[in-house]
Amino acid sequence: MAAKYLSEKAQSILVFLQNDPSADFTAKDIAVGIGLEARSVTGVINGLVKKGFVERIVVEGEKDKLVKLTPAGATVDPEAELAE
Repeated sequence: MAAKYLSEKAQSILVFLQNDPSADFTAKDIAVGIGLEARSVTGVINGLVKKGFVERIVVEGEKDKLVKLTPAGATVDPEAELAE
């Protein structure tokens, strides 16, 4: 079986969030920060949520959710092979 790694986009998102873990970012902020379109970032964030590396947080009165690292996302090496 082939080794599983995060995609290049997923790696970029994790590194971006790990570089400033206390900041509040929306998917749009992340897209601008890593130079991608927001629609392509949204799908990657969905995958990171499923893996347990990030979570979306609803902020009352705000349309966009915040994207925050989970403890697993804060410590994972974005370039490392993933466990099955």
